[in-house]
Amino acid sequence: MKSSLKPSSRKQAAGENPEKRAGKLTRPGLLVDEVVRAIREMIVEGRVLPGERLSENALAAELGVSTTPVREAIALLRREGLVTVQPQSGTYVFELQPGELYQLCELRFALEPAAVQLAMEDPASTLAEALDTIVDNMRAAQDSGAVKRYLALDTTFHDTIIAASGNPYILSAYALIGAKMAALRNRLGDDPHHMEKSMREHVEIVEAIHERDLSRATHILVRHIARKEGSYWEHLDPEEMSSLSRLRKV
Repeated sequence: MKSSLKPSSRKQAAGENPEKRAGKLTRPGLLVDEVVRAIREMIVEGRVLPGERLSENALAAELGVSTTPVREAIALLRREGLVTVQPQSGTYVFELQPGELYQLCELRFALEPAAVQLAMEDPASTLAEALDTIVDNMRAAQDSGAVKRYLALDTTFHDTIIAASGNPYILSAYALIGAKMAALRNRLGDDPHHMEKSMREHVEIVEAIHERDLSRATHILVRHIARKEGSYWEHLDPEEMSSLSRLRKV
């Protein structure tokens, strides 16, 4: 695909404007993929707000591209649930709908324990070692107060579990919610009390995987996904809270 970047745009991209939500794209390769990545990062990192209207023209100007790859990127991001398109109104950053978080967690309950089991059944799996490194980095981020870094590593932790399954269908299913969960972590997951419990549970999950204790690993993982204190759960209604509590006991 031929890049629509203008020479002047390439020169301007060298000097980053800190007020910009995303820098101009400089690689001429898979332009739509680059636009998807840039807009996804804007949403996940909270540089655009829930419910905020996204202008194709403004995004194109900000990224230094035409509106065509922006339009194609929005169609792809819509599949990930990161944007909603309202006819005759425009494109908006997603807002969490009633019951939606419960549904997201139901899918996580199905996928993540299954991924752990598949990884533990594979004698060549290096999941435990990979998670060791992530947890060490999470602890360093927590100790230094680097909240955004901690939350990004939290996302990496769960992405790594899914990838270790080696099952392309599990990966494809998780891809439908992975970016949205990352965005929710950044929006709602910076409660200090929550972070302390989160850190402890990540450590316990890794310990159980090292010990090849599948029952303990999946039990902690489900408890971790469904834990109510802080984080997302303050934004659930009482009916959803009750449903999640029942799932935790299964």
